[in-house]
Amino acid sequence: MPHREHTFESLADFAARGDRLREARPVITVGSFDGVHLGHQYLLNELVEWARREHAPSLVLTFRTHPREMMTGREVPALNSAPHKCRLLRRYGVDAILLIEFDETLRSLPAPRFMADFVRDGLNARAMLAGFNNRIGKDGEGTPALLAEIGRPLGIVVREAERIEVSGQAMSSSAIRAHVARGDFLWARKMLGRPYSISGVVQHGDARGRTIGFPTANLSLQGLASPPNGVYGVRVRLDSRTWLGAANIGTRPTVDPARRQPLLEVHLLDFAGDLYGRELEVEFLFSVRAEMKFDGIEALKAQLARDVQEIRTRAVLDEF
Repeated sequence: MPHREHTFESLADFAARGDRLREARPVITVGSFDGVHLGHQYLLNELVEWARREHAPSLVLTFRTHPREMMTGREVPALNSAPHKCRLLRRYGVDAILLIEFDETLRSLPAPRFMADFVRDGLNARAMLAGFNNRIGKDGEGTPALLAEIGRPLGIVVREAERIEVSGQAMSSSAIRAHVARGDFLWARKMLGRPYSISGVVQHGDARGRTIGFPTANLSLQGLASPPNGVYGVRVRLDSRTWLGAANIGTRPTVDPARRQPLLEVHLLDFAGDLYGRELEVEFLFSVRAEMKFDGIEALKAQLARDVQEIRTRAVLDEF
């Protein structure tokens, strides 16, 4: 399992701190890895095994934001925050991560320059595993076949990973985003190989939930893909423990009618303690109901109590 010091924030950071990795000539892969879904996991497993056979470290070059944002000028809701993505990449065994910004310079870099400047000179890589049908370089010119051709005189072996499908559907982050946006957690789970989750640091809120008997931990949804507004049964990972929880995604129309930006609020069942500043991972298990506006606080409290009871009952049935 790689240490945090094996996550590099730029090519300059890698040049300053990655001497041992450069000397060992890593086996690398490049991609956005949004969601770190089953297709990514198969690729990562192949990367790690290839690196072990070469007695070399494995390295993932990935991006803080999706390259499509730079290419289209439109926001692409991420399935993971950058720190969450790095944790998942570590979970699947990679030795080092280079996390960089996908900027205009990188977007316009021809494939031969990328292979020479980044892969050979920057990382001193011996080999690169290209994602299935993945394209690198200006205007998507760098197909796996072309990258292999470019790599030969540079001393870099390039191989293309296999195509992975689930129930006849090709793996893609875009497909998972669409399933999440519909609240289809079963399909999202089939493609991710784990429950869809949102991870973040608990923010200070107005503490209104505490005054009505349902204290909540507030997490930002800024830049993230999220299910429809509503109430959900969730499993919350905190340090080494898990807690059953009730999560609300929405604008809180009963208590905060002027709010427009959705928020994730999580009530951990049977938990007592301060969560401010702590990191939670919220796994979505099932939908309870859509977001509603109530006539007053008492009606809201009564519904929240019913929501919690339903979540407890369904969690027992689902063997939480």
